[in-house]
Amino acid sequence: MSALDHPVTWASPRPLWRGAVRPSRAPSILRFAQDDFMEQLLGLLASDPAALGGHVARYETWRTPASALATTDHVERVPLPAPIRQARLSRLLGRAGDPAPVSPEPAKTLKLYQPASQRFYVAAATLACAIPGLPDRTPTGGHERTGFVLRRLLPRTTQVADQGNLTEFAFVKAADGSRWQLVSAGDPAQLAPGEELLPVFPLTHGDSAQVRRRIWGGLVPVGRREEYMAGKVSRDVVSLVAGQTDALRPPPPAPPRDSTIARMTEFKMDVAEPWKMMIRTAQKAAADIAADPDDTDNAKVPGPQRRQARAREANLKLQMQSWLILLDFAKYLQRNLLTVYTAVKGNSAAGLTGGKLTLFNWLKQTLPASDVDALKKGFRDFGSASDALPYDTSLFDALRAIIGNGDGSVETLLEAAETVYQANTDPAVKALWPGFHCLLAGVGSDGFGGAAAAKGPFTLVASLADKATPPLPDYPADADPSGILTALPELAPSGTFDINDIDKVTALVARALDRSDESGARPVPFAQSLAADMEETAADAGLFVIRFVHLNEDCGPLHPPTLSEPTERFQLASYFDPDAPVRPIRIMLPADTSPAGLRKHARGTAFVMSNMLCGQVQRAKGMGFIDLVLSVLPWPLNKALSKNDGGGCKSGTVDIGMICSLSIPIITLCAFILLIIFVFFFELIFAWLPFFMLCFPVPKLKGKQGGGGA
Repeated sequence: MSALDHPVTWASPRPLWRGAVRPSRAPSILRFAQDDFMEQLLGLLASDPAALGGHVARYETWRTPASALATTDHVERVPLPAPIRQARLSRLLGRAGDPAPVSPEPAKTLKLYQPASQRFYVAAATLACAIPGLPDRTPTGGHERTGFVLRRLLPRTTQVADQGNLTEFAFVKAADGSRWQLVSAGDPAQLAPGEELLPVFPLTHGDSAQVRRRIWGGLVPVGRREEYMAGKVSRDVVSLVAGQTDALRPPPPAPPRDSTIARMTEFKMDVAEPWKMMIRTAQKAAADIAADPDDTDNAKVPGPQRRQARAREANLKLQMQSWLILLDFAKYLQRNLLTVYTAVKGNSAAGLTGGKLTLFNWLKQTLPASDVDALKKGFRDFGSASDALPYDTSLFDALRAIIGNGDGSVETLLEAAETVYQANTDPAVKALWPGFHCLLAGVGSDGFGGAAAAKGPFTLVASLADKATPPLPDYPADADPSGILTALPELAPSGTFDINDIDKVTALVARALDRSDESGARPVPFAQSLAADMEETAADAGLFVIRFVHLNEDCGPLHPPTLSEPTERFQLASYFDPDAPVRPIRIMLPADTSPAGLRKHARGTAFVMSNMLCGQVQRAKGMGFIDLVLSVLPWPLNKALSKNDGGGCKSGTVDIGMICSLSIPIITLCAFILLIIFVFFFELIFAWLPFFMLCFPVPKLKGKQGGGGA
């Protein structure tokens, strides 16, 4: 009988059989704590294979005593003559009383740490013939393959009663993304179609009879932990035979999507969510301005004038943001609701019906005259009666102004702006900006520093009622996995405004969109798809096992791949796992930090700055840390930051950028000092200072070597 006639089996690495009652049929996970772990593994197998048991992975944290996990350095640092090396190997192989292999600790789950924590793990197993004695099985020819698979342990179903009933899921990579797929309803020792087969490599060693033996090892991909944890879950079982059959047939074309989800996500990203942030900013600014009292001392700027100046400054910034969001709104309509875009541009609702007509009519709603008056006065200087630009009273008019004649002239102005917006009566300056004002959210005022309140078109959303259009489309659960549409509010009046009422505008747009395959839509953001995939497994501890695989590609369905028993259960530690061992890192900051010492460091790092960034850096140079602190303090300690209207660096009339040469040691020193400052500042919020840093004295570590006193 030839070796090919023998059934194949997997077992633990052969060196671990010594001292064991009987060989284990499960692979082992070996732990190494040096960056030269492969040299350590090869040296161990060459010099003392029986010591492999000391490298079997065990539960550890950074608090574990070093002696509990200490291992011998097996790298041959000094070359030895071959006879001496062989005699030492014979003596080690011939010793008696080897300890039994390490057994798992049932009360503690094994945790594998990242390479950044200086931990490396090699899964190892022996491929043998399944006859008494378990002789080595050496794969022959290209038709035999070996590898290993990483399996995740998850509940068999989503039922509460099955949450403790864990079974194996295979990591399958497909054209539509990666997923964890249930292997089998009863026997997990099967290979799933499309399952990722991780590579292994042969490792040889000698036994006590000087016979060369082979084990197989593979590096456990702990660094891919986030990819594995973020995979979606499928509980549909697909047999390997069915998968092989499907692979031989061209797959049918995927059914076209029938959805608006991608386009609605685009609207939320480009318009709705930025609009919400603007509203919060305007509400905060209005509350701060209203709380700024009249002066009771001889302040340089009286309270009313100061409040009006603050309202004007806030509105100028918010107007810049409003123009950009309105531009994105118009471009969104042009891409996804062309009929509405055309109707807005032409000021005609002809041909619009249903949700499109409802959206068109809502855009035409105008703000109350009192709100418009307050917003217009919020742009004025104290006591002034003149407006820098006309004010559009509806989103409809503002969108028409942004669209213009359709040649993109307003977009060109906004995209070409190099400065922050400042209202100016100079015709040359006014020509650089759109010729209208319309705040999506701003600070209303009476023009004399009073009646500060947040106002804008968002106030029209609170009373939004929609009785004419049907409800949102009814999507199946798998078509809207993140719930972006099912969570949208119905268009019923709410009376008072809530920040989430802006989602009613999203609902208006949702009703106006036609369902389609969305082939031309922007991809759904990664965060949204990730949230949908993690919805079921977000609270999962992440338990895994490894199985080794032997495939004979000539055998076909009658002789399926041979899988080993699973390894011990383990977790893959995250990068910031609190139990992770610490990789020792030494950073030597500049020693001589005096001006004389720091000037000696070469400035060999070039920072390239455009003219715009150059101007912003120059303006920042005039601000100190105290100025930043005072700018956020309440009256009477508050001091507004002094800044001009911006602009890039110039040399005469020529725009210039800068290439600045800096010293990396000094940059590192500055970063360390800023780190300490911010840590003490954030102590007010996080209360983490006692656990941040521990310092030890180093005698004779001086900045000035050879001077500076005894």
